[in-house]
Amino acid sequence: MPITISPSKLQDAVEEGFKRTQNFRSARVMFLRQFVGQYFDAEKGTVGTEPLNLIFNAIRVLLPNLVFSYPRHNVTTRFLAHRDYGDMLGMALSQQDKQLKITETYRRWIVDSLFTIGILKTGMCDSGTAIHFDQDDAIDPGTVYTAGVDFDNFVFDPNARNLEEALFLGDKLRVPRASLLESGLYRNDLIEKLPAVGNTPYNTEYAAELSATNVNLYDTARLEDEVEIVELWVPRANALITVPACGYRADEFLRETEYNGPDEGPYTFLRMTPPVPDNPLPISLVGIWYDLHVMANRMATKILNQADRQKDVTLYKRGSADDAQELLDAADGEAIAVDDPEGVTVQSFGGQNVKNEAVMPQLERWFNMIAGNPEGQAGLSMQAGSATEASILQGNAATTLADMKDMVYSGVAAEGRKRAWYLHTDPLLEVPLIRRVKIPSAPMQTPMGQMPGPVEERDIQVMLTPEARSGDFLDFTFEIEPESMGRVDSKQRYNQAMEFAVKIIPAAAQAAMTCVQMGIPFSFPRFVAKLAKEAGINWMDEVFQDPELQQRMMMQMMRGPQAEGSKGSSQPNADGGIAQNGQPGQVASVASPEQIPNMMAQEGANAGQADLSIRPSY
Repeated sequence: MPITISPSKLQDAVEEGFKRTQNFRSARVMFLRQFVGQYFDAEKGTVGTEPLNLIFNAIRVLLPNLVFSYPRHNVTTRFLAHRDYGDMLGMALSQQDKQLKITETYRRWIVDSLFTIGILKTGMCDSGTAIHFDQDDAIDPGTVYTAGVDFDNFVFDPNARNLEEALFLGDKLRVPRASLLESGLYRNDLIEKLPAVGNTPYNTEYAAELSATNVNLYDTARLEDEVEIVELWVPRANALITVPACGYRADEFLRETEYNGPDEGPYTFLRMTPPVPDNPLPISLVGIWYDLHVMANRMATKILNQADRQKDVTLYKRGSADDAQELLDAADGEAIAVDDPEGVTVQSFGGQNVKNEAVMPQLERWFNMIAGNPEGQAGLSMQAGSATEASILQGNAATTLADMKDMVYSGVAAEGRKRAWYLHTDPLLEVPLIRRVKIPSAPMQTPMGQMPGPVEERDIQVMLTPEARSGDFLDFTFEIEPESMGRVDSKQRYNQAMEFAVKIIPAAAQAAMTCVQMGIPFSFPRFVAKLAKEAGINWMDEVFQDPELQQRMMMQMMRGPQAEGSKGSSQPNADGGIAQNGQPGQVASVASPEQIPNMMAQEGANAGQADLSIRPSY
């Protein structure tokens, strides 16, 4: 479609957009300096200047709690006919996650969101979508990609009050001039006139310079003829427009083309703090921590300096010089005869102030509270003055962490939706997948007549192709399975599996038997698989491949209702036993939410008492 935007006015707006975020970029670099510490890119430093890197510790603890494993995508729809296609889209996204090593991208995205805002860019390397030129992350033409956009390179409409409603969004790219000329996508006459990197007057401090203290990045860029361009997405014009970076003016656009991508645009944002009314950028979470981080380091430095100044000296009267020397030369425990014992004394000077020692733990406690209790999440002892305060900190940490997880999962689902759009619209799509299907066997003869045979689950090869496409893309909703991106160690997985086997499966089996006796249709495998999914056990569907399962259920149906019994009778699982005891006799009692913390607190004591019970007595 024709572009009616003035090239000169759009370039002016881009420059104003970079100016609007200049203060945010400078503050971000200041926060990053504290995060990386004084030894990040330095030959030496002053020991004790920054002894406590609280910002680094908080981020190190938060990051693995937010993203550790690959996400599991759930693509659902209201239309039953499109469900199978939605499942295939979800499997294709999960497979693509591993090919793109998407967890590394997400981790950088989350770190960016803690300092300002996390920005991801999704597109396909062809002429109608956002182009990605990062040579460090080469992408083949026609391949869907998701890459992080550094905040230093991001620009938006300077008059925007909301990024989702901005007139344009874009990012600055540094590209070899030859790549632009050879692509055939740009106006080569304008590309040849662009100044090389380092010759433009626009200059500011960037985060990349933190690891290049002794290097002039612009001078080294002259090794290859590189230029800077800004690629803009203009939603109202449904266009991608490329203009020169700040500091140079062109009479025409370097490139203008129709945008061929999802309606939400190529960018996905992640914010970790509440929104600021009528402002497009959120509050920096690290900025909230910054003051306490600096104050804690100042106080720790003061305490260390005072400790270094502490010294013990011997004072003596001038007439007691011989006595003082004998005392200095005496060995430990030796008896010395002196004329005037009071003429020689030892005095201590300097040393840390006891009041400062009390302030230091308070600063750490404040930082722990503001940062959402990283000590508790890291498994360390919390700086709490009482059990009540510890409980409040733990509850606050759980709520805050859950909220941050929800924001990350929502952002990941939004990013996955953009990649799924390209899969859905790709005319050359061909993705091999493996899915599990149910294959019914031949009908079986019973005394009650012919009944359906058992169903076997089997893995089959399927292909996601344009012919498999079903429904409109707007019919599908994208979600991330809860807790799928978290880390669960082997011991916790074992405990989950054991608890599931001891408590859930017997109770589910009894529920299935009760439903059969009452004539209510009930799928035991589906019920258990659903509960296992909620409990974080993703392999349960693999164990339900027994062809005799439905036969046993049919035999139970033919037996009909059984006599009631109690927990101590020969039929403890009958309805009467359940009515009397509240659950089948072989089902272990399930701890209540109030009992779980007490059980966890006594785990160590149980092990210690068991150890004492087997020790020999003397």
